[in-house]
Amino acid sequence: MHIGHFTKYCNDNFSLRECEQGVRDKRQRPVIAARDVFQCVREMPLLGQTSLLALDQYARSPEARQWHQTTRAMVVSDTTVERVLKSMDRSSVRDVNYQLVDKFDEEELFDWKTPSGKKIRFGIIDGSMFGNFSCSVLSVAGCVDAVVDIEPSPGRGHELATSRRLIQRAATKLGKDFFDIIAADGLYPTRNDFLWCRQWGCDLLVKTQDETSNVIQDARCCFFAPDRDRWAELCRVEGIDHERGVSYEVIWAEEFSWQDMPVPLTVAWVRETFLKPQKNRPEVVEFWILTTARGFSGEDLREMGHRRWRIENGTFKRLNALVGSKRCWSHNPHVCELLLRMWMMGLMLLGAYIFARGIALMSHNWKHMKRTWHWVTRQMMASVWHIAAWQHTP
Repeated sequence: MHIGHFTKYCNDNFSLRECEQGVRDKRQRPVIAARDVFQCVREMPLLGQTSLLALDQYARSPEARQWHQTTRAMVVSDTTVERVLKSMDRSSVRDVNYQLVDKFDEEELFDWKTPSGKKIRFGIIDGSMFGNFSCSVLSVAGCVDAVVDIEPSPGRGHELATSRRLIQRAATKLGKDFFDIIAADGLYPTRNDFLWCRQWGCDLLVKTQDETSNVIQDARCCFFAPDRDRWAELCRVEGIDHERGVSYEVIWAEEFSWQDMPVPLTVAWVRETFLKPQKNRPEVVEFWILTTARGFSGEDLREMGHRRWRIENGTFKRLNALVGSKRCWSHNPHVCELLLRMWMMGLMLLGAYIFARGIALMSHNWKHMKRTWHWVTRQMMASVWHIAAWQHTP
């Protein structure tokens, strides 16, 4: 876990240095380049800096100045970060993100195989509040969790419209066939959303526990009717998921019509029973899967439903743990958006490095200890001090 090795990996595989050169701002005679501010903010998840004050204190140290190769009294201050971000061009930062997504795609970091062996590109869209800043986030859950793009939202009640704009922009920049499936939560099972995703070359998959929808009521009658064995297209599977500690049952079928949609729906019912019940947790959990995708097994549909939570656990919670992204960092929405974009880029690059190089390194050098993301950030910070000490050694 060395920041020098991490940076070399990012430059060699993702052309990170060249991508960062495209970051622009409106200052006429900048003393500190926009690229330097971008790099410092992007490295905050890498170094576990939970505030701009922590970044400021780090940036004043001799080790930080040595790492960033500057002769100034500091690399950047907390007030400078906010001032520069206010004038920074949003589209240039967004373009860096899409360039990294293209590089990740070339490295095949987005591919995921379902339990039945089908290789798909699995996207997830979800809305969240980051302090006082609300937005929709589109990510990929492959070998590495990576954020594709974000779109600011006016607040609650606007998630669907915001998500549609986000999907349209991503499909325009990446191509209509980039995603195979985009997963969403129970807010999205509307006719317009299913058709909107189909328009942009992918299928929408919704996981929900709400049974008020007509198509779910029809499926329940079909799945649990006394004469259900007569349904030739009805499928059922049982098994045990040792990783999650549950036994499961899945019943699914295709060709459900709903609201005169030109494309039929696939509907799956999933029931999971925990092998070791715990206090204050239900022993049995049931949920439904709705999607326009076809040809997937019950295990595939169940795993896709669980995979939808990767954006919560692998992005939102992890980013908050590393940089405190759920706090209010600025009262300027433009600054909040750019901070979030840069943090998410830093997180996806760190995830790629851990997947490609870090896991083997940690398994070799630290076999008998628990390795967490916080532990990785401490190792990265220690390597900054190590670089400075080594370069000052006579």
